[in-house]
Order: sequence, then C-alpha cells, then structure tokens
Amino acid sequence: MIARSTAGLLACAAIVLAGLAFDLGGYPLLDPDEGRNAEVAREMAATNDYVLPRLNGLPYLDKPVLYFAAGAAVVEVLGPTELAVRVPSLLFTLATLLVVAWFAARLWGRAAAWTAAIATAATPFTLAYAHTVIFDSALTFFVVSALVGFFMATEGRRPSAAVWCAAAWVAVALGVLTKGPIALAVPLMVVVPYAAWRHRLRALFDPVGVLLFPALVLPWVLAVSQDVPDFLGYALVTETARRLTTDELGRTGPIWYFLAIFPAAALPWSIVLVAGWLERRRARDRRAAAASPAGTDRRLVFLALWILVPLLFFSLSQSKRPQYVLPLVPAAGLLVAALWHGVRGRLPGARAGAAGLLLIGVGLLIAGKSIPGLVPATPAVAQAIPGTALALGLVCIAAGIAGWVAASRREVALIALCLPVAAIPFVSRGLMDAIGDDRSAAALAEAVNRVAGPQTQVVGVHAFPLSLPFYLRRTIVLSTADGSELTSNYLLEHYREWRGTPGTPLRHPDWWLEALASCERPRVFVARADDDATLQTLARELPLLAHTRKYVAYGPCAEALLAAAPLVATQRAAPYHPGADDEREEGEGEADG
Repeated sequence: MIARSTAGLLACAAIVLAGLAFDLGGYPLLDPDEGRNAEVAREMAATNDYVLPRLNGLPYLDKPVLYFAAGAAVVEVLGPTELAVRVPSLLFTLATLLVVAWFAARLWGRAAAWTAAIATAATPFTLAYAHTVIFDSALTFFVVSALVGFFMATEGRRPSAAVWCAAAWVAVALGVLTKGPIALAVPLMVVVPYAAWRHRLRALFDPVGVLLFPALVLPWVLAVSQDVPDFLGYALVTETARRLTTDELGRTGPIWYFLAIFPAAALPWSIVLVAGWLERRRARDRRAAAASPAGTDRRLVFLALWILVPLLFFSLSQSKRPQYVLPLVPAAGLLVAALWHGVRGRLPGARAGAAGLLLIGVGLLIAGKSIPGLVPATPAVAQAIPGTALALGLVCIAAGIAGWVAASRREVALIALCLPVAAIPFVSRGLMDAIGDDRSAAALAEAVNRVAGPQTQVVGVHAFPLSLPFYLRRTIVLSTADGSELTSNYLLEHYREWRGTPGTPLRHPDWWLEALASCERPRVFVARADDDATLQTLARELPLLAHTRKYVAYGPCAEALLAAAPLVATQRAAPYHPGADDEREEGEGEADG
C-alpha cells in the first residue's frame, strides 16, 4: 500500500515537472518584458560586466542585478537563445518548490511535503512565471526562503534561531538585489506581526543577521553609484516610493484587483481551500481540528498572515501587476497540505476543486470559439485559440471527473487536480508559437540578418522592438524624442544626459532623416507600422525588408558599400561589445547644449 501511494506521488511530481519544463525555449521571446530582460542578460554576458545592467549599451537601472546575472551566466554556457534566458526562471521555481516541500515536512510530515510542493507547482502563476524571463520567480524563491527562515528563527532556540535569522536576512538581501526593496517589505510585513504575537520579536533582528543584509547589498549599490551617482535616489524614490504611492507610472488598478487575481493565480487549489475549510468547520467529527484549531495553531496563523497582509498592502498600493501575488502562492500550497494532513477518507475540498475543473472545462468548450472575438488577437492567434480551448477543456473535464471519483485517495486526487495546469504547455504549443510570432521581433531580425553585415547600422525610427537587439546580437541606434521606446523609467528621466554621452546609441528625433540622406554606411531602418509619415518617407528611398503587425523594416541603403562585402544570407551579426563601435559612432551623437 505504501509503495502504491509513493508511486502515485512520484507520477504526480513527474507530470508537474514535465509541464514546468516542456517547450521552455520553443517559442520566441514575448515583448516587452522578455525581450528587454533577455537583452540585458545578453549584454551582461557579452561584456562580462556583472555589476551594471545595460540595455542597448545604456545603463538599465529599473531593476537590480541578480536576475540579469543569473541569465547572463546561463547565456555564457548555452549561448544567447530563448532556452538560455528562460532557464533561470525555471531553476528558481524548482528551488522554491524544494523549500516549500522541506518546510511542509517540518510542519506536518513527509506526506504534507508532497502535497504542498505539488499544489504550489500546479497553479497557473507558478507555471507561467517558470516560463517567463521576468524577475518574479527569483523574487518568490528569496521571499519564501526568508519567510521560512524567520519562522524557524521565531520558533527555535539559540543557537539555531540565530542561524535561521542569518539565513533569512541573506535571502532578503538577495531578494533586494533581484527586485529591490519589495523583497524586504513583504517578509517583514508578515513576520513582524507574527513574531510580536509570539512575543519573539527580538528573534528577527539578531545582530549578525541584520548586519549581513547591508554587507551583501551595499557593495553592489556603491559599485553602481560610482558610474551612476544618482542611482540610489532613483531606486528609492522613483522605483519604490513613487511606484507604490502614485499612479505616475501607469500601473494602478481598482482596490479589489488582487482579490480577483489571487484566487485565479492559485486555481484549482483556491477552490479546494475555501470549500475544504468550510467542510471542516461544519464537520461533526472535529478531532483533527480540535488538536490544532485555526484560531490558535501558530502554523496556520503564519500562513494566513503570509497571504492576507501582502494582499492588503498590494491592494492599497498604487502599483498593481498580476505577478505581485506570485510569492503568496506557496502559502496556498502549504495550506492545502495543512487541510489534508491526517485526513482519512474523503479529502476536504477535493470534490469542490474537481467540480471547479468541470465548470472551467465546460466553459472552455462553450466559449472557445467566441474567445477570439472577445479579446484583441491577430488572425494566427485567433485561429489557434479554439483548438487550445477545446483540448484544455477536455483535460479539465476528464480531470474533474477523476478528482470527484478519487476524492478519498490523496495521490489520485493530486494527479487529477494538477493535470490541467501541467497540460497547458502541451495543448497551447501552437497558440504560444502564434503569440510569440506576433509579440516578438524574431521574424524582423531574421529579415534584417539576411542583408546586414557587421558594419551595417540598424536604426530605430521612434521605434525599438525590445527583443530585436537580442536576436540581432547588436545595439540599435535609436532616433527618439525622449527615449520612451526603451521602456525604462530611468532612461526616460535621464534621456538628455545619455543622449549627449560620447558613443551613445541615442539620437535626436530627426537624426534618421540625416542618416537616410547621407547613408555613408550600410543602414537598415525600423519604424512602427502605424507611423504612416515615416513609412512613406522610407518607402520612397529604400526597398521593403519586412512587415509585421507592429514594425516595418526598410533597407539597406548604401548598397554599393554592401555589394563590396557580400554576405551569406543566414549570417548572424557579431555580438555587441560596448565601446567597440564608439570610434565609428563618435560625433554622430548630439548633445543638448
């Protein structure tokens, strides 16, 4: 009996891992976030400068260094590919699952470890951000590690409590180096009220642990400040205070925003939790609940704080993005483990979760053909949606039926409830290819690379496809009014300063007209597809290279120069090394007064 149970849990873990790892590099980078973050990692690997992140050769200080450095390290090994830049997110996700499993085992035993890890892994948000070149999987790992460390410090005795406190502060420091002060705020807003309730507040602030935090963070801050003296003020004021307290950065939303996002992020386990705790409360046999009632069990209090306090904080904040709730998903997985701990017979909430999957499946089958009409989509994306919805709907229905029937068998219920999320990468492969083709500059780069040699200059005319430099392996000269095309708040604030720097890729907004008229070197021009005036001017002078939904490329000019140095059609440009083009470009930049 034990062997069968273990085999079922191993099968469930294998299904979840397959879903997390499948097709990781199988579709192009999705702009804006993936293209931008991947290019910063590529430039870091190309320059071997693991201190100052750069985007298109310019300082990119909107986020700290650690996630970029992890991506750059993998790029050094695997080369600049989609797989390489997505691997760090997957690795951080797997590391988070290990921490969750270990913590659940310490709280409730080995069986709970399996439940907590699988429930955490088999959620839409865990899967999505394990596949995305973005900071939140890394942030989640460090936040979870810090929370676990602080809990162990609060509940432990010296000297182990001091060791756990030190480990927690190390995790906080690395989290700050990943995504800034939010990695400090989230753990402390959870553990301070918890430790105060336990009358162990001092356990959080062991001197050694507290000193480790600045010892790890300050060297990088000081190193960056040598090159960018106003960095610290920008990081604390613009990227933290203004982001959270104002709507200047355009990231706001209604106060109930995360109350809708979090249950969806943790499906189907959010349904299991709500229904399961209601079932337990109504149950006549309260022997398990009496041993550890939710009102006094410190473990449940901690997990409740882990979810509720950050939800309140983010709801009151002016900055709202779905991924902010990702660090809360592991707490939901741990609560599922607590809910099912020691249960014999039907698992609380399992049938409710199965019913939820059935309803979702039926909804997908009914609405699948209508979805393209409800959301903006290209023809290719619209064509792929109904098939994906049909396949996922059938998986949800089958899983819902299996989960309902097997609600008394933990390993079968886990397999059934995790199957739909694990199946998403498999059934959506065609859809992701279509989305990738639409939201990536890969096709644009392929057309440019057919005609561009190492000396060819690629010019963005008020346009900067964020994944284009990644696929071209080179910097792009950008003719722009304010640098907003780079999607960097720092560069937007410091546009004039960096446009006047020698060797800069930034040019004044009309520079491209001068470059088109003179064209003393081979040049390819990229413009927005909706910029009719620019497109008309380019079309009069140059042949069309590529036309996508968002961007159009023309060129090259200086064809005589190009003919003198024939190229192989599939040739890739050499990696860009900042400074290598400075002599060629010197004098082309224009300073403002």
